[in-house]
Amino acid sequence: MTEFTHYTLLADGEVFAPNVDFDTECGRYIMAMKVWAKDADQAADMIVAIGERLGFKPDGELQVFMTEPDEPADDQPFGYDIQFTSYSEDEENEAGEEERPKWIH
Repeated sequence: MTEFTHYTLLADGEVFAPNVDFDTECGRYIMAMKVWAKDADQAADMIVAIGERLGFKPDGELQVFMTEPDEPADDQPFGYDIQFTSYSEDEENEAGEEERPKWIH
C-alpha cells in the first residue's frame, strides 16, 4: 500500500512557449496529467510546476479527480501521461453556459 493517492488533473491555460515534444504552439490549451501525490493540493502544485517547465501557464480553472492508476506508485510523487488539447476562446464562448462543466479544485 502506498502513501500516495492517484489523481487525474485538467488545467485550463496558455502555452507561452511552443514545445516540440508535445506538439504545442502558443495559444489556449487544456493540459491533462495523471499524478501520484500525497493530496489534491500537492497534485495541483505539480501540474502548475510541470506545466510551466513545458511552456504552459495555468490561468483558468483546474479539475482534480481521484482516479484509478495506469502506472504503479513509486517512492516519490510523480506525474505522467501529459497531454495538451488546443482550443480557441471563440470555441469556449460558443459552448454556452448550459453546456459548460462545473469546474472544481
